[in-house]
Amino acid sequence: MTDSHDIEPPPTKSTKAPQSDPTDLHHGSSYDLFIAVVSVVSLCVITWQMLLPTDSEMSRLLVLFDWCFCVGFLMDYIHNIVVADRKLKYIFTWGLMDLASSIPVIPGLRYARFARLIRALQIFRSIRILKQVYHRDHAAFAVSVTMLVGIGIIIGVTAMVLHIESTTHGASIRTAQDAAWWAVVTVSTVGYGDYIPVTDTGRTLAVVLMITGIGLFATFAGALANIFMKRIAGGGEASTSTSSTDARLKQLEANHAELLQLLRDRTSSTD
Repeated sequence: MTDSHDIEPPPTKSTKAPQSDPTDLHHGSSYDLFIAVVSVVSLCVITWQMLLPTDSEMSRLLVLFDWCFCVGFLMDYIHNIVVADRKLKYIFTWGLMDLASSIPVIPGLRYARFARLIRALQIFRSIRILKQVYHRDHAAFAVSVTMLVGIGIIIGVTAMVLHIESTTHGASIRTAQDAAWWAVVTVSTVGYGDYIPVTDTGRTLAVVLMITGIGLFATFAGALANIFMKRIAGGGEASTSTSSTDARLKQLEANHAELLQLLRDRTSSTD
């Protein structure tokens, strides 16, 4: 008869988490999708700007938009350093291209944004992964799409208003700086009134920009609320899960002790 102390639990296989590529920072998230499409939009903007005369107001406006993209890409570069598992490897590989694409004063380096697009395409290698991103977090996916549509509308409407108003007699929006300032106050629904469109088309586009601004702020506020609610719910679920796990462990220990006692009793009676 085998002694109960000689009974050993079957060996368990150790499961190690697969090592991730340090350059694959977000593993196919809505954030990657957002950055990829923003990279495409920024490349279109700088290509459009290079086709225009450098002294035109439209070219100056596109340069202002490019500066905004550069600030966003610089924030993305810092974010990637923070979340990277192997920070030095990122800094001296993909990080070099990401940093180069964030520099607005050297036009040639702006096309380094292709590297961001290539890295994103490596993450989204199939439609199946895009579907997984969508099903993983509907809210984040919707926010990303809404922000991208909003960026496109802001750029398009601002450019059209500048083109229409700058050639209209008596218009107040005549330079790139005027159009950019008007777009900011209109999107934010502040409306100082110092720069206003005077044409019917310009006013119609202003209404579109106002609605876009309201939608973007509402989406952003809803996304923040969703994040806070998830954290609160996650904290409660984690606490409940921990207490439930402790109770199960105690029950298993009691059952184990009872089985050992039964084995000892049976061994004693057999002897």
